[in-house]
Amino acid sequence: MKINSKALSKFITPFGVLILLLCMFSNQNNAQTASTPNGNFEVNEVVGCAPFTVTPTNLLGGGGSIQYNYDNTLNPGDCTGNYQADPFSCTNGSYTNAIDFTYTTPGDYYLVQLNGNAPDGNKVSYIKITVIEAIEPTYDVFACANNEVFLDIDFTQDSYDSYSIDFGDGSSIQTIDKATDSNELAYTYAIAGDYDITVQGLASGNPTNCSTSTKTISTLDSSPTPVINSLEVMDATMFEVNYESLDSRIAHTLMIESEDGSQLDVITLNPATNATNYTYTNSNFDFVNMVYSVKIESADRCNANAISSETIYSIASEYTAAYLSSDIQVDFNFNTSASGLDQIQFYEGGSSQETFSINTGSVQRTLSNCTLVDSYYFQASFGAAISISAPINPDLNGTLSPPAIQNMDGELVNATFQLDFDQAPVNATSYTIFKKNPDNTFSSIGTSTTPDFIDSNLRSGQLELCYTVAYEDECGNISEMSSEFCFPLSVGTIRLPNAFTPNGDGVNDTFTVGDGVFINFKMQIFDRWGSLIFNSTNPSIGWDGNYNGAPASIGGYAYRISFQDAGNTTIQQTGTLVLIR
Repeated sequence: MKINSKALSKFITPFGVLILLLCMFSNQNNAQTASTPNGNFEVNEVVGCAPFTVTPTNLLGGGGSIQYNYDNTLNPGDCTGNYQADPFSCTNGSYTNAIDFTYTTPGDYYLVQLNGNAPDGNKVSYIKITVIEAIEPTYDVFACANNEVFLDIDFTQDSYDSYSIDFGDGSSIQTIDKATDSNELAYTYAIAGDYDITVQGLASGNPTNCSTSTKTISTLDSSPTPVINSLEVMDATMFEVNYESLDSRIAHTLMIESEDGSQLDVITLNPATNATNYTYTNSNFDFVNMVYSVKIESADRCNANAISSETIYSIASEYTAAYLSSDIQVDFNFNTSASGLDQIQFYEGGSSQETFSINTGSVQRTLSNCTLVDSYYFQASFGAAISISAPINPDLNGTLSPPAIQNMDGELVNATFQLDFDQAPVNATSYTIFKKNPDNTFSSIGTSTTPDFIDSNLRSGQLELCYTVAYEDECGNISEMSSEFCFPLSVGTIRLPNAFTPNGDGVNDTFTVGDGVFINFKMQIFDRWGSLIFNSTNPSIGWDGNYNGAPASIGGYAYRISFQDAGNTTIQQTGTLVLIR
């Protein structure tokens, strides 16, 4: 069709331009909603949210000979056959005479018109219909300084192609297109107040039945400064920070950095779940032995300048403990940053004991007993904020070495060796005695609850006995091993008198053998008729001249003595003696 430019110029008036634009828009809209391939019909919209109603308009006439297949999901254009000749082989669903249809299930459909009055080869025409799930748009809205707000829409949570935003102050509705626009939008209100911001999903620019979501925002004059109240270290990997309530309209981050700068972590704080406190855990950090800075930065989404809280620092603390003589000395060491530090206090049993103005130092405590440990910690002041170290609970169970026993005495008593040693300098629950073996190693031979022990396992042939001793205190600490104490054994030698006078004058009153080692000792005394009147296995106990509790008669007697000496040699000796009164 040709257009006469002169004739057209008659209509180029403001009103004419408006009519022309409307016609052009109408033609464009029809092109978007007209059927393929021959434009036999059109629909009001081709994209909409469920429930989505379409109303086809027949453009060729045909009356009752027209049918529609609304729920067809097959694209006739992809059919390998001739859908004009056999439309039923290229579609599914069912045909109906209804002139409108409501889709309730999201998806893509191919609305087919079968027009019996159309020319041959043009009876079938179709339009693609897209039905979107009507879900609420997902977005966040944040308040910024100077009555500005920041909108952040999550494009990934729905199938809309665009959104309309009503900022609730009577201004024009704004539109964001997924294909061309950012998902972030800033807006400034003319005056402060509370506003309802409504976001609606659009399907091809069509709001029909698409869901909306409304959130209320309070504008902000200026961003508040975050305030940390306290920092408490729980253990090596965990601390809790307490702060003034966070404003939910802006973003907040918690920043943790080691003092040497080797470790850094940034955590986003959620005012909904962590309004006033947050427990931080990181197995790669060491809050017991290293110092960390902690601060909160609060920033609105409309500018990059964050407002920071005062920085607070953790306290590194440790202890060492050791026996000094009978006491235990515990040293508590602390370290924190000098930046902003007012003072640091040492707490024992829940009460403050000492105060320091330095950022590093130590506290010493002397315990008279390993069971007297208490609870300890350090607390520092950084301005109005308080920093508390991890609790210090000295473990003195099985971790210390009590001092060794210094002295030991030994005495051979009959066929046993009796040991006496110093009492432990601390409360001891038991002593363990070790004896030297022929290969110069030591083996435990028994325990005692008192500082003495009897070794009854003497081996023949021993010329020397060597011992060491250790003890265990009330907390399960094993002492250092004592020095080696050795006792020589002399060979037993019989020194028997040929007469003795049991008259009670203290001179030669008993018949006994001499000093020395007499193992398996036996001494027997016989009268002149060969009757046994005295028997002893103790070399230190001789015959006192009595028999059955009465003084024996003066005269001659026979004796027989046998024993093993330290060289494991059996010795026997017999002889006679004279009892004189």
